[in-house]
Amino acid sequence: MTNKTITNMKLRPMKNFLLGITATALIASCTSSEDEAPVEAQSEVTIAATLGSSINDAGARTSDLIQGNFKIQDVKLSVDNVKLILRATSQDSKKPTIVQIRDRDPQILDLVDDGEIKVAPIGSAMAYDGVYGKLTLDLVHADVPEEDDMSGYSVMIKASWFDIPAIVNVDLEGEWVVQFNQGIEVDGAQEMLLTMYYDKILEDVPPSLVGDGNGDGLIELGPNNVDDNGEAYDMIVANMEKALVMKNGKFKD
Repeated sequence: MTNKTITNMKLRPMKNFLLGITATALIASCTSSEDEAPVEAQSEVTIAATLGSSINDAGARTSDLIQGNFKIQDVKLSVDNVKLILRATSQDSKKPTIVQIRDRDPQILDLVDDGEIKVAPIGSAMAYDGVYGKLTLDLVHADVPEEDDMSGYSVMIKASWFDIPAIVNVDLEGEWVVQFNQGIEVDGAQEMLLTMYYDKILEDVPPSLVGDGNGDGLIELGPNNVDDNGEAYDMIVANMEKALVMKNGKFKD
């Protein structure tokens, strides 16, 4: 064996070793570059719910609980699976499009208690800064004992109608979408208020359609049509979609 052959044999493993180092360095460089990519800014978003009127400015609170001949005393709403949805972003963006506020944890929101309007906390989460286009939530049957007035329903309103005690029990389940027409911008800590417009719930419901059909001293509006108020109940259910809005927050075109 010549000296040249021996030299080549020594060089070949050395070349392989150098190639291995180069490849490893290249991979490490790429990994380092990915790891050092700028982190998207996030802010805390807090969502609560209350009762209000559509005639008030966005963010304004109301103390008026009278709509025509309907005087409200209690309002409860049973919800779950509350999510904020980010508006469409570029394909290069790594922002998730959904911010989960509440999941698999049904909650009864007390919007009015014994004639007093409340702000009921729903939850908070960290959200990527950006413009959000809608909020979705599930209306669910309240998790209460069978004897509770809200058992089997997702919305309950206690009131008086022409000074006669009244109760509205709404049997709705499934996803509801609250659109933000202009979008709500998250850029720093943000508090959002989901508001149920009581004037929208009763919009276009004629007083003549509501009464104490069985004469027991309680006006009932619900799916069972106890007092023959079925037409008025159907109108209230149809009004529910436009009665839930998002108020407060910084709006962006």
